[in-house]
Amino acid sequence: MWIFYALFASLCWGISYAACGPLMQRGLNPVVFLLGYSFFGFFGSLIMLLVSGKYHHAGGLAELSRSDLSWFLFSVAGSALGAYLTYAAIGAKNPSLVALIEISYPIFVVLFAWLFFREMQLNTITLCGGILVLAGIAVIIVGGK
Repeated sequence: MWIFYALFASLCWGISYAACGPLMQRGLNPVVFLLGYSFFGFFGSLIMLLVSGKYHHAGGLAELSRSDLSWFLFSVAGSALGAYLTYAAIGAKNPSLVALIEISYPIFVVLFAWLFFREMQLNTITLCGGILVLAGIAVIIVGGK
């Protein structure tokens, strides 16, 4: 199922970026998009928990250690800031270029997984893929000048 979730997430992000691009270019504030993102995230999650009948067992936040709760809050804050910065970047340039640059995030996943948890998830194939991503970003940046 993970591949389905990942592909569908990519489809959803593509729809979102393409739809918000013209609005951002017309000057709509990125904070408005972050507010909408947060609103739908909150109420969508609440509805899913209620419909699934798992509201009382909503992920075990109460059982998390203080350290795990800190990582949870850090992760959610990073995600919210990332969403805001994506919308701000789209407003400053365009959705296509932002998406092509933003696709470099797996490199940072590898870096921070190693820095925070000493997990190394690279192998030869993923390293080659990362190099191709970096090369693609370089081509986009150089070609855009």
